[in-house]
Amino acid sequence: MQHLKIIFAAICAVLFVISSVLVLLLFNIERKAFSSATYKQAFENQGLYQRMPAILGTTLTTYVAENGSTVPFLQALTAEDWQNSIALLLPPEELKGMANNALDATFDYLNGRTNSATLSLLPVKTHLAGESGLQIVLQILRRQPACTSEQLTQMALGLFGGQIVLCNPPEEAIGLMMPFIQSQLQTMTAIFPNEVTFIPGVASGTPDDPRLKLNALRSAIKLTPFIPALLLFGIAVFAVRSLVDWLTWWGWSFMIAGGVSVLIALFGSPVVGGILRLLIQNQGVFPVPPVLASSIAETAGAVAGQMLTPIVIEGFILGFAGLGMVIVAVLLTKRERDQIFRGMNTNITS
Repeated sequence: MQHLKIIFAAICAVLFVISSVLVLLLFNIERKAFSSATYKQAFENQGLYQRMPAILGTTLTTYVAENGSTVPFLQALTAEDWQNSIALLLPPEELKGMANNALDATFDYLNGRTNSATLSLLPVKTHLAGESGLQIVLQILRRQPACTSEQLTQMALGLFGGQIVLCNPPEEAIGLMMPFIQSQLQTMTAIFPNEVTFIPGVASGTPDDPRLKLNALRSAIKLTPFIPALLLFGIAVFAVRSLVDWLTWWGWSFMIAGGVSVLIALFGSPVVGGILRLLIQNQGVFPVPPVLASSIAETAGAVAGQMLTPIVIEGFILGFAGLGMVIVAVLLTKRERDQIFRGMNTNITS
């Protein structure tokens, strides 16, 4: 019977090591993966703020295509046109600020603080209405095919209240068009949105809420610490009969779990990064817009490194705690043996 209890205790100890390592991984992933600060740091380290013009370009192309009230000139712009224009229109610091706002809005949505995610376009509007906007329009026109005679006629009529024609006019016509382009820019700016919604609104907790699976997964992660706690209790029930037993069994369990955690944290970044990348790209689990998800997925390796760094510290703490318990158990055992040995010597002498 005693041997059977020892076997059960050993099984509990092995399962404790496995579950403890998984709990450390899952808890740190859950804590770091859903914080915008993690991705801001990763974007900074990997230079992904440069991707913001592409994200904004795709977002604005979608908005203009879905909004019939926009002027034809805006509807004719491709995502690449928008991307190039935004890169020229906004200084790097303002682009970085918009990227940070987009990340904050995304993770406020994922964490249930809001039911949609929006991005302010006021910086774009401010620059679009000024000299920068005028130069952008001219650059876009100069990248187009040369104007046909019909387009030039349309452009001439446009000076009296028409729209900008998307073609490359002759240089001598540019000067005449400047006041017209400026007035059109004012019109565009007036109808340009102050913000765009890149994650549509949905009532929290309803069947249509794409965060339901994510919330269920995160709730399950928060319950996982009960598993190693129950296994420690199982070890105590099956194997612990004294203080030394408790220190020995729990000490070795803590020490091995801590050591394995440190090894995984030091060498497991590619694996954890790959798992995180799959989760981010799975819209059913990590519901963010595909264009933003692709940028966030690129940070998976750097994010994995940030997640695993605390595990190194936590693993060392757990391992050293276990080592301390084992050392105390050895010292207590030695003291008991010395007492027994001295008692036997006393009896022999007497």
